[in-house]
Amino acid sequence: MREEDFARVIAEWRAWRPPASVERELKLPLSPTYIVAVAGPRQAGKTYRMFQLVRELEAAGIPRGNILYVNFEHERLRGLDARDLEDMMKVYYGALKPDGRFPIYLLLDEVQLVRDWDRWVRRMHDSGGYRIYVTGSTSKMTSAEIADALRGRSVSYEIFPFSFREFLRARGLEAEARDIDVTSHLDERGRILGALEEYLRFGGYPRATLTEDPEERRRVLLAHYDAIFYRDLVDRCGLDPDLLDVALSSMISSPAGPLSASKLCNYVRSIGIGCSKAALLKYLECARQSYLVLLSEIHSRSVRNRRQYPRKAYVVDNGIVTARYPEVAERMGVLMENAVAVELARRGFELRYWREYGRREGREVDFVIVDRGRVRQLVQVTHAVSRSEIRDREIEALEAASAELGCRESLVITWDHWGRELIGDLEVRYVPLWAWLLDSGEPERGPAPN
Repeated sequence: MREEDFARVIAEWRAWRPPASVERELKLPLSPTYIVAVAGPRQAGKTYRMFQLVRELEAAGIPRGNILYVNFEHERLRGLDARDLEDMMKVYYGALKPDGRFPIYLLLDEVQLVRDWDRWVRRMHDSGGYRIYVTGSTSKMTSAEIADALRGRSVSYEIFPFSFREFLRARGLEAEARDIDVTSHLDERGRILGALEEYLRFGGYPRATLTEDPEERRRVLLAHYDAIFYRDLVDRCGLDPDLLDVALSSMISSPAGPLSASKLCNYVRSIGIGCSKAALLKYLECARQSYLVLLSEIHSRSVRNRRQYPRKAYVVDNGIVTARYPEVAERMGVLMENAVAVELARRGFELRYWREYGRREGREVDFVIVDRGRVRQLVQVTHAVSRSEIRDREIEALEAASAELGCRESLVITWDHWGRELIGDLEVRYVPLWAWLLDSGEPERGPAPN
């Protein structure tokens, strides 16, 4: 009976043609020597990235018969275990007759639904001749658990909701910052700024981006949030929905704000909900593993300082923030900082911030960019359109951080102000957010081996 099910699924695959979709910028290797695991928030486009991979493989000369894509959420593939996958391969070889001159590419979507899938995937990988790509739902298995299951044989690639470049592509407004002169093409800059404002307020979830009606878009985003809340956090992690709602509300309503587990715990108790600091830390970690929030830690060589000072919480997409709390849509500076945090995570950088120690109102730098153990750039984000609107305190924070960390390069991301100045040994560049999002000039980092 399983062979009959696989015959039906593979016949559908044989007749399948890739649907029209927005090309994603996440680069996946076409000849990996390891298992490629694609992770990320639900509804961010993991499946469509697999479809794009099929097109890329065919363009590289790989015969369709050497590519097998299987979505294990197919209704005919329920209740599988690893032994059934032998029948799948038997049917595949008979139906598609792969060319022996090329490796076989296995694209396994929602693979965690197959019992003992990891043993089978490891064995196939170790046998040679196969290039394997897997995706999994965060409601069933986190990316860390996938990495553990594959025992060091995999590399994880993270896909997030649309970047601003992809957002413009989806809206037919694709552009590069270098093509827009600072003083000319004001109409084009105006369109880009208008699109940026929409991106900051509604985010980059693909389905929401392609939905024109604002109210329907909001409903789509709320549905995404509810799926994460109930399926990823309540059902999978076994979290209490009342405590979870309070904890997430404090983060989502104030993205980019400091997150103190002790203060939050005291607040939760004050409204009559029992909790402990350890429980809240667990909830926070589950939210991070489910790609709902991104956490930024204070930059310090001292482990004590890193644990003592609050982390800052960012939300994986601005659309989640404004759908849940529409009033935040007017806090453009907050939305800008949240978007920068997500973009830095998309580019593979760990999120860190800097703050003066021992001062209640110490100066702060939004982001410290560390690459290969070296601080390479300090970044502030401000909703300013001219140099005069940038507060002295923000520049003073860059100077203080530069002196402590030995970093002479800093960047102030503005709304629409360009500039450059030298303050002592510190070089400060001013770049509009739209230009930085389109082409920051920063090299992207590769994925870290699991």
